[in-house]
Amino acid sequence: MEILKIAALALCAVILIVLVKNYKPEFGVYTAIGCSVLILYFLVDSLKYAFSYMADLYERLDYAKSYFPIIIKVLSIAYITEFTAQLCKDSGETSIASKVELAGKIVIFCVAIPVFISILNLVEQLL
Repeated sequence: MEILKIAALALCAVILIVLVKNYKPEFGVYTAIGCSVLILYFLVDSLKYAFSYMADLYERLDYAKSYFPIIIKVLSIAYITEFTAQLCKDSGETSIASKVELAGKIVIFCVAIPVFISILNLVEQLL
């Protein structure tokens, strides 16, 4: 049912943005940002269930517990980066959006370095 609320909110925001842009174009950006924040607010309840599932999954893991937090960090960074870049693009700031995407890729690479080192050590042991 959350997706219906989100879809209705998004449609209302789009209609409001189209109406407002004729008179005050700068308010269209504010409306888009406000709608995005409200969508995130609606997703908080869904995220609680996802985090509880992930915590349960983590407890059941017998191996690779050190990789699990890294995977979660990478996923979080990717979602935050994508959301921020899309907000920048909606505001007409594509250059800032591309810089946000580049920063996200660099941060993901830095966070994933322990996984790369572990894979290299494994390959070294096999050879």
